[in-house]
Amino acid sequence: MSRQVTALVERAQARFAKIERQRRNPRYRRVLGRFVTAGLLSSNEPTLPNRAALRVADALWAGELEPRILELLPALLIKKPSFFEDRAALPADLAEVVRVLRRGEVPAEFRGIPGADLARWLPRLGRSGAPPSRLRCFRFTAEDSRLLSNLSLELKTTEAAALRRALREFGAAVLQGRAKP
Repeated sequence: MSRQVTALVERAQARFAKIERQRRNPRYRRVLGRFVTAGLLSSNEPTLPNRAALRVADALWAGELEPRILELLPALLIKKPSFFEDRAALPADLAEVVRVLRRGEVPAEFRGIPGADLARWLPRLGRSGAPPSRLRCFRFTAEDSRLLSNLSLELKTTEAAALRRALREFGAAVLQGRAKP
């Protein structure tokens, strides 16, 4: 073999040895164990069950070795925040992806993971198949508030559910021409 091929093989072997050392790192095993224990990933690597909250920095580090962790990370921060102990201090790129996902949009690429791959996990976590609800804040007059309370009591439901139902029925009436917009 030529010296170039030998040098290339040596570099590849050194890189592989480094990856193997990192995979034996307790931090990687703890993160992978948490994801496997939660049923989010399956792995042929031996893992110890882990139910403790993870540090976001550890998940990002382990994600460099296992990209599926990076794929799940933004959706977990939205749908299962108790998965992490330090979710308030996120790196800027991760915070931006989480913000975009919360708005229901597909984010740009995140550390080599396409935005579509990040977005597909959101409806799969938490309440199965349900996209995350969005917080909206309205100021009602006292009369409107009373009306909403009475409507929710009459329908035997929450005020939010009564408001959603009224919104759907009004929207359908407008689209069918039975009500003015």
